[in-house]
Amino acid sequence: MLKKMRKSHSRQAMLGFLAVLAACDTSPRVEAEDAVITLPALAGRPGAAYFRLETNQAGDRLLRVETDAAGRAELHETMTAGGMAGMAPLASAPFDTDGTLAFTPGGRHAMLFDMKPGFAAGSKAKMTFTFEKAPPLTIVADVRGPGQGSADHQGH
Repeated sequence: MLKKMRKSHSRQAMLGFLAVLAACDTSPRVEAEDAVITLPALAGRPGAAYFRLETNQAGDRLLRVETDAAGRAELHETMTAGGMAGMAPLASAPFDTDGTLAFTPGGRHAMLFDMKPGFAAGSKAKMTFTFEKAPPLTIVADVRGPGQGSADHQGH
């Protein structure tokens, strides 16, 4: 009986240790949600990608976005100066102090150039995010038509 109790306590201790170890995982990690690719209103114009990222790693930065729906992607930010709105490319985008990074219509976004044929509203496209610290993250994003829940970039 005593031998069984020792074995049981050892097993419980090991399970407890593994649970604590799993909770203490500090490897850089990023999760994505609400990823959407918006097709351009006019053929030959750029599309846009919007998404929300969350990391467990303070001080990380988004360096690059790639998608199989476009030949290339650039990080951009919409800004207003002197009453005029414009867009400027970003070399990278830091996560906020709460570990989030949002690319939303009217703010930061990924401009998608050389949109590839075969992607229509309702389809899916892969997106890969590259970070300064965390490993790359590949997800599947919804593809939407122009103006379907996001800003229209036909003039960009």
